[in-house]
Amino acid sequence: MSEPLDLHPYQAGNPRDGTRVLALGNPLRGDDGIGAAVLEALAQSGRMPPGVELLDGGTAGLETTLLLEGCRCAIIVDAANLERAPGEWARLASGDAALRPGDMHLGEAVHHAGLAEALALGKALDILPPELTIYAVQPLELGWSTGLSEPVRKAVPAVCAAILDEIQDPDSKDVEDDGKDSGH
Repeated sequence: MSEPLDLHPYQAGNPRDGTRVLALGNPLRGDDGIGAAVLEALAQSGRMPPGVELLDGGTAGLETTLLLEGCRCAIIVDAANLERAPGEWARLASGDAALRPGDMHLGEAVHHAGLAEALALGKALDILPPELTIYAVQPLELGWSTGLSEPVRKAVPAVCAAILDEIQDPDSKDVEDDGKDSGH
């Protein structure tokens, strides 16, 4: 039996009806720790508005569905094979056609089910938040090691800035960032 997840390591305000930033991944697997690194940077930014919850979901798999329940807006940060250069990132809508089972994260190796499967389950159960965005970062190294590779570490400030802009200016969600502009 697995240990229960520590679901609320960071919190600012009441997430019910608010925004939840959910980090996925394992910081003991190199660049798979991008979600936790972004979450930590957001927590330390001092710019999180009330009503935003920062949540480390670890390698939750299908349980990710439950971590998304009960908020109006969710932003997920995870490593993903985008077939881009390491450190490049993309902002994806949950309905993006490019999000297919097995695309996000390590899929069957660590999560036993990937993010795409968790989102499909959440949709079937009708418990996904009305607004859902994914920030996916192309990893370089996913082996057993701590710390991010240099290109992925350099992506952390840009991903944080994009998330903060989105949280503070909801109209910015209409613009998709491909993680290539401005040195992302």
